[in-house]
Amino acid sequence: MKEENSSHYKRSVFISAGESSGDMHASSLMKELKDRSPGTDITFNGLGGDMMISKGLNALYHTKDLATVGFADVIKKYSFFKKALKDSAAFIKQHNPDAVILVDYPGFNLRLAQEIRKFYTKKIIYYISPQLWAWHEKRVFKVKKYIDLMLVVFPFEVDFYNKYGVKAEFTGHPLISRIKEFTLHNPKKVKEFTEKKVITILPGSRKDEVKHHLPVLIEAIKLIKAKIDVDVNISIAPGMDKHFDEFKDRLKGYNLTKEKPYTLILNSDAVMTKAGTSTMECTLLGTPYLIFYKTFPLNYYLLKPIVKVDKLGIANLLLGKDAIKEFVQNEFTADNIASELLRILEDDKYKEKITNALKEVWEILGSKEASVNAAKLIKQTAGI
Repeated sequence: MKEENSSHYKRSVFISAGESSGDMHASSLMKELKDRSPGTDITFNGLGGDMMISKGLNALYHTKDLATVGFADVIKKYSFFKKALKDSAAFIKQHNPDAVILVDYPGFNLRLAQEIRKFYTKKIIYYISPQLWAWHEKRVFKVKKYIDLMLVVFPFEVDFYNKYGVKAEFTGHPLISRIKEFTLHNPKKVKEFTEKKVITILPGSRKDEVKHHLPVLIEAIKLIKAKIDVDVNISIAPGMDKHFDEFKDRLKGYNLTKEKPYTLILNSDAVMTKAGTSTMECTLLGTPYLIFYKTFPLNYYLLKPIVKVDKLGIANLLLGKDAIKEFVQNEFTADNIASELLRILEDDKYKEKITNALKEVWEILGSKEASVNAAKLIKQTAGI
């Protein structure tokens, strides 16, 4: 509806993303929604980070305060999340936006959908599905009850939701276009035969990840360097500087860097990465890697019985095989990590086998532009 004395239509969207990866993908979606709405002023309110704010988000809460690791962290911040949920629902009730878009972050976003469905009669759209097929499958009944459209980034998720009568559309994976754009403007550096091999370590973007992962990784590096001379990059995620301080003496001689992870991954011979979005980035950039993850024992033993898949890496799930080695909890040892990394670096046939498997993932995911497709589907569904 046009406002008086205005040549523009005005629309409002409440959008909620609670982690850095969601912030990145939601910001691209916001841009596409604006680009595809000439003559319309779209106002975005909700939960997000710096990338969403740069695209015009009025943030009620910032992702740096919303990110958590495991049950223990959620319990510690229970009152904070309760207030954030209450404030978000109250804002939606007061302003009645033209659409609500939820991006990943299921623990919070599904509760928000349940809360606002009591009064909100317009469309609630979920972009980047929670991995309900991996764990908490019963949450699919909440999705069916409260979500009007589920936009998924893996092809098999459409069948999963259709099985339960949930409307789902495959948009393509949002990292596809990002990786394509990056490699177009940042070709891989040509390496001289005499140059040392390079490994990159992505220990994590959260305090507890750094705390649990770095001691083991430091020991693994020692074992690797005792066998071959390599250059080592250790990526410091935004805001993690102070959590590296206690390891400074043990990290001398290594390249502690804030350089863009894509650049580090692309120009490395092998990568050691914690489970998460970075595994997908390594996959699409084509660099052989291994996966590790360790959390508090309580978190692990509470989660283990309800996890329905035995693989953390999405490449392994998509391929239906153990193409990439995973070292979780008690398997995450310096000996195991060093042994696998050395095999990648020294066994050319093994490295080629991994590289070929990563190419298969590209074929499975296709080349759809996720943000573009998501924006089109949202506009069709919500009329914004």
